Amino acid sequence: MNKNLGKYLLFVSLILIIFGIIMIYSSSSIWANYKFNDPFKYVKHQLLFFLIGLFLIFLLNKIKISFYYKNSSKIFFVCIILLIIVLIPGIGSVRNGSRSWFSIGPFGIQPSEFTKISIIILTSKYLSNSNKFIKNLKKGVIPILAVLFLTFGLIMLEPDFGTGMIIVVSVLALLFIAGVNIKFFLGLGLLGVIGITILIIIAPYRMDRITSFLNPWSDPLGTGFQIIQSLYAIGPGGLCF
Repeated sequence: MNKNLGKYLLFVSLILIIFGIIMIYSSSSIWANYKFNDPFKYVKHQLLFFLIGLFLIFLLNKIKISFYYKNSSKIFFVCIILLIIVLIPGIGSVRNGSRSWFSIGPFGIQPSEFTKISIIILTSKYLSNSNKFIKNLKKGVIPILAVLFLTFGLIMLEPDFGTGMIIVVSVLALLFIAGVNIKFFLGLGLLGVIGITILIIIAPYRMDRITSFLNPWSDPLGTGFQIIQSLYAIGPGGLCF
């Protein structure tokens, strides 16, 4: 990757992170001061993760891209194993109704986050090596769709619909960029709409999220609470310093 592009991406990321920290203070300082007698309570936590993130960026930057290319299958296989292990009661932790975390002391790790990156790397390598088969759905597209459905299925067992959809959209975007026939996406889109509808119907909380977005006042202390609070925040405006 172009070094200048990497610097620009890092600069933009740092600006977004700094802005996010300011917003965390703006939105949490009063509550943190009331509950913990420390208005910077949540900001300190975020700064800790920020420093950990910088260290990981520095560490991963030392690894050559060729390493990921050569070991994409192994990395993805490890992620799949972790997605299976996290589903085992007593090993995976349940948070917000989803068994998708490994708890390490006060910290939590989601294997699905690593899976996002690994499946993008694996798909990119596959498409770069299968360019002559990409027009053939059976030889070029079906294999990567099988991998995608396996990953999506494991994540939905947690369940984590949001992360699953991000992975699906990411892989489909790569297929589109690679030049897969547009008719394939039209057919898959129809199948996807049917599938998403079924997933929403069988899980009432997903439907609650949709209805609360349309009318948050129908459940102001439940599903509509966050949306209403955001409206309150927009109403007064300004930063809390």
